[in-house]
Amino acid sequence: MRRGARQSQIINNFFSLATIILVTIVLVLYVKYIRVDEARINSGLECQKDFNTSDEIISQKLLNIQNKLISQGKFILDGGLIQRLEFRSNIKSKIRISQIDKYFLNELNVFNSPSSSYFVRIKYDFIENEDFENDYVSRLEVSFRINAKESFKMKTDIMSYKKEDIKNRINCVIKAFKQNVTRY
Repeated sequence: MRRGARQSQIINNFFSLATIILVTIVLVLYVKYIRVDEARINSGLECQKDFNTSDEIISQKLLNIQNKLISQGKFILDGGLIQRLEFRSNIKSKIRISQIDKYFLNELNVFNSPSSSYFVRIKYDFIENEDFENDYVSRLEVSFRINAKESFKMKTDIMSYKKEDIKNRINCVIKAFKQNVTRY
């Protein structure tokens, strides 16, 4: 009988050991140096903690440009009301687009003059709640766009059609927009 292992077994064991060492090194380096950021739900403002709110930054560069244009008054408001499909809707009797536009203008605190061909479109929609099991009556979805390119969007629940509740939600949207401009 021969003592020792065959040549092919030695080579096979060597490559198995080398593979295990390489995989271990890669895993250690990945865990140590490559971090996976947690999913960002919202900007972390107090007004966002009170209600179900989410926001998303799509383009930081466009967001900074939009802030400059808004401060110069180069924006337009584009609002809409989306009614329930299955049940009787009462959103149009409770909310007026002209009144919501005034709330936005008061929060932005800038005279609106979109005379330029380059302006920000602040698009907002009130979507009436279809599901009666939820606590909110509608959802406000707002997006900030330049030339149909979106940079920031936010969704928040409206608990009632009272003026103060709607003003607070719009105030929260503008605060989140400005917070994300100055943060980065």
